[in-house]
Amino acid sequence: MDMIRLRQLLAEGTEDPLPGIADMNADGNTDAADGQLMQDFLLGKNVDIQPYYKLSYNAPEISEPATDPEPAVTPVQPEKEGKRKMEYLDRGVYAVSTGKNIFVSWRSLADDADGMAFNVYRTTDGKSVKLNDKPITDSTNFTDKTADLKKNNTYAVKAVVNGKESDTDGSYTLKGNSTAQVQILDIKKGGEIHFVWAGDFNGDGAYDYLVDRCADNNQKLEAYLNDGTYLWTVDMGVNSENKNNITPGASTIDVGMWDGVTTYDMDSDGYCDVIVRIADGVKFGDGKTYKNTKTNAQAIAVIDGRTGALKAEAPVPDDYIKIGPMACMMEIGYLDGVNPSVICWLKNRNKNKSFNSINAAYGYENGKFTMRWKYDNKNSYAEAHQIRVADDDYDGKDEVLHMGYCIDGNGKLRYHMDDIIHGDRWFVGSFKNANNGKQMMGYGVQQRHTGGLLEYIYNAATGKIIWTNYSKDTKELIDVGRGNVGDIDPRYEGYECWSFQGLYTNEGKKISSDNLYPSIRLWWDGDALAESYNDGKIEKWDYKNTATLRIASTWKMTDCKGSYRGAPMFYGDILGDWREEVIMTSADYSKLVILSTADETKIKLPCLAQDPCYRNCMTAKGYYQSHMTSFYIGDGMDMPFAPDIAIIKK
Repeated sequence: MDMIRLRQLLAEGTEDPLPGIADMNADGNTDAADGQLMQDFLLGKNVDIQPYYKLSYNAPEISEPATDPEPAVTPVQPEKEGKRKMEYLDRGVYAVSTGKNIFVSWRSLADDADGMAFNVYRTTDGKSVKLNDKPITDSTNFTDKTADLKKNNTYAVKAVVNGKESDTDGSYTLKGNSTAQVQILDIKKGGEIHFVWAGDFNGDGAYDYLVDRCADNNQKLEAYLNDGTYLWTVDMGVNSENKNNITPGASTIDVGMWDGVTTYDMDSDGYCDVIVRIADGVKFGDGKTYKNTKTNAQAIAVIDGRTGALKAEAPVPDDYIKIGPMACMMEIGYLDGVNPSVICWLKNRNKNKSFNSINAAYGYENGKFTMRWKYDNKNSYAEAHQIRVADDDYDGKDEVLHMGYCIDGNGKLRYHMDDIIHGDRWFVGSFKNANNGKQMMGYGVQQRHTGGLLEYIYNAATGKIIWTNYSKDTKELIDVGRGNVGDIDPRYEGYECWSFQGLYTNEGKKISSDNLYPSIRLWWDGDALAESYNDGKIEKWDYKNTATLRIASTWKMTDCKGSYRGAPMFYGDILGDWREEVIMTSADYSKLVILSTADETKIKLPCLAQDPCYRNCMTAKGYYQSHMTSFYIGDGMDMPFAPDIAIIKK
């Protein structure tokens, strides 16, 4: 009500007839300064709200604004500046064999009408039948117990709104005699694959795949449609031969923590692009070769996902070009809340083993791909093995976060955390139901902290530390190494965090000295609790008996393998309902192997790939870590608020 009244007064240009309702700073005027103060207060920023407490609603005078060390938080979402342009996704119908039946699932989408229900249809030998007796309202999955698993079965769903049925885009054919819970795509034979990226290259609403051939002498990128159809190859050239994981070559990709590649629709034309750091000698999918003979010169390139041709390029900052080429890590974010940017973390190493570290944001401005800003971490604030790009204060615009500092969407430093040093793992997202739409939290582990800090939780919007775990013996420099977050114990509110130091609540209460191995958190089975992917094992925490339960072993499902780091080549919500798929390869790298759950669930969540925080995470690699969401997923969760997105129409 205060904000509404304040806007009215500013628009009318009249004096405030109700002093104290709109004069937030008690200076006798109602002006833009009051609007800024009110906005900062609603966003939970650390502002002087003494005048507000003194004057509004005749509240009693108090001596301090608040005793809570955390910034005040309003129970409503602040106004956003615009809708972020995001890809069109079809219904995502997907089917897998269970060995006895066929499990079918599909997407719930952000623009679905309220109360939308679904009917499921199967077509076999040219004959179509509806499988459900009445429209499905409480889930987006169905088990077909009448299918002949020896035959090809095609599934589609129709939307039902107010009793009226309508077609939806996307269907899926499960081939006869398919392996349970597995889809196998034949691809070109070639060398080792480390990563797979997902993106809709042909604009049909279904994710396609980009794979690397990271061990080839000249590294390569290959693009495939989601049925395995080969599209093109980019040869990364002679400058990709140096595969040193600390100081890689000028066009080397996917060594150590440096990926240098991602996929996204950068110009919002409805077709996914490939973004990659390039140098002299890179040969594109259309046969043309990039030329730049200046020593150590590099560029960030946008490649057409349909053809592999170069669409645009912008130079990598040359501040430290005399030291050598810059290694690169990438993630997508919406720094203005509307248009996508690719954030590139660039780094090279001096002779004294210190590092030069630059963050640079690139995107399209007036039709031209350009660098929007750069931030040089000259103060050596703490960094980990992955960046996080998320709207940590829920104002609609993303921030760029490192383990020990945060950069606003405009490229300016927001805060840094002096007590934090390097650590291998950290996470930023909504850690509990009460934080949805209000503030994100962060959790990280530390490596050989001289003060004995092992792990910590903090307010990701402000850098304010909430909880710390210190070693009792500060003389021993401990490398915690791994940590993770997720709701694995419903007896405690919100996410738990676990590392080699044990299992804790997000408020720092120790639950157990035993826990899941802190690898990649995964949403797999039918409940809201999280599971874990651990080097080919899908595991669940048995909180009643403080034990780890094995749900599945990927190598028992079919012949498949993960990367040399024990991670899958990709994981995320790319097919069917909100649970996550895992992409691996065959042992000879001639196949992509997609594994998915076949468990029914009555939890009806929107497609995770339409959650802005999660979609950003899908574009990041580094040392592969758990994807995060802008809303809490776990026991007692509320339905998430609708994402503020605008679907791109071709």
